[in-house]
Amino acid sequence: YMQRLEEIHTLEEPFLVIDCAHLKQFSVDLYEKLIRYPQEVIPTFDVATNEIFFEKYPDAQLEHQIQVRTFNVDKTKNMRNLNPDDIDQLITISGMVIRSSNIIPEMREAFFCCSVCRNCESVEIDRGRIAEPNLCRNCNTYHSYQLIHNRSQFTDKQIIKLQESPDDMPPGQTPYTVVLYAHNDLVDAVQPGDRVTVSGIYRAVPLRVQPRARNVKSIYKTYIDVIHFRKTDTKRLYEDTEGSEAIFTRERVEELKALSQMPDIYERLARALAPSIYENEDIKKGILCQLFGGTLKDFSQTGRGKFRSDINILLCGDPGTSKSQLLQYVHNLVPRGQYTSGKGSSAVGLTAYVTKDPETRQHVLQTGALVLSDGGICCIDEFDK
Repeated sequence: YMQRLEEIHTLEEPFLVIDCAHLKQFSVDLYEKLIRYPQEVIPTFDVATNEIFFEKYPDAQLEHQIQVRTFNVDKTKNMRNLNPDDIDQLITISGMVIRSSNIIPEMREAFFCCSVCRNCESVEIDRGRIAEPNLCRNCNTYHSYQLIHNRSQFTDKQIIKLQESPDDMPPGQTPYTVVLYAHNDLVDAVQPGDRVTVSGIYRAVPLRVQPRARNVKSIYKTYIDVIHFRKTDTKRLYEDTEGSEAIFTRERVEELKALSQMPDIYERLARALAPSIYENEDIKKGILCQLFGGTLKDFSQTGRGKFRSDINILLCGDPGTSKSQLLQYVHNLVPRGQYTSGKGSSAVGLTAYVTKDPETRQHVLQTGALVLSDGGICCIDEFDK
């Protein structure tokens, strides 16, 4: 972790990520306190980290103080088991992001100005409430302050919807969703379609009966304040996005080079694809070509645009010839793969459809399976339906 502090000093990114497994080895008592009272313990972590950092590098310039992010908590819950005991505790859940909202500016510091004597005061926001000053200290006038928007300070906030992953789901039930709030630099850290593990604090806020009245309902709305995102795709292939490279060990690289020199590599790879399904060599070779893809041809200099380098595959055949099994295998292998059945979705539901957002009451575009699997492979079963 000292090396991490050194990285913070050179890169000037003031975030320290702490693995809770290391914390548990160090002190079980501290770990228990962190899980039970994260709202008090994490700020003390911040203070301690900043003290150590500025003792070591007294002349360092950071844009704000170092923030500690904890992840890998043992109590990994699935969404069905979240109950009122977990409120205000640190939890870790995994799922798939289905929707992320636009960036919402949230006020961090309100700036008030007295309309009589132009005395100014700034108020920090505590848990979403603005404590408006009643009395002007300069000219002793009551209720004379006005809020000045341009001089208030705002932070970014984003509402993300997380749906439980199909692996945790009991068969034949509708998936649960939970609302996440991401702040500051966690905004746009995940895109719809990503499978993530989220560490955060489970919170509950009361809903107001009317927006103008002060009385609240007895039913609370729950959400999770995100502390850390971790993308989880351990058993899948690597994504080929720009800027991210897969790092292999040296033995693995030599093994891959040796494989590439073999004369029968094509047949070997085709046999290794869906090994539990017997024969069907031609189909497997076709799927293998689709997974590898061709070379992307770019003729944009000559004005002809880009040419597609991937193929689409349509499997037709008698019942029981393991078409759906091949689809399921490909879906489980590829990153950002989506699986949908032609029975349950219409042609519109594959691309995008308009729904009403319950929180903001606006019409939003819900993304369908084809959009979520952009850059991956979308498997559609029962295509004729």
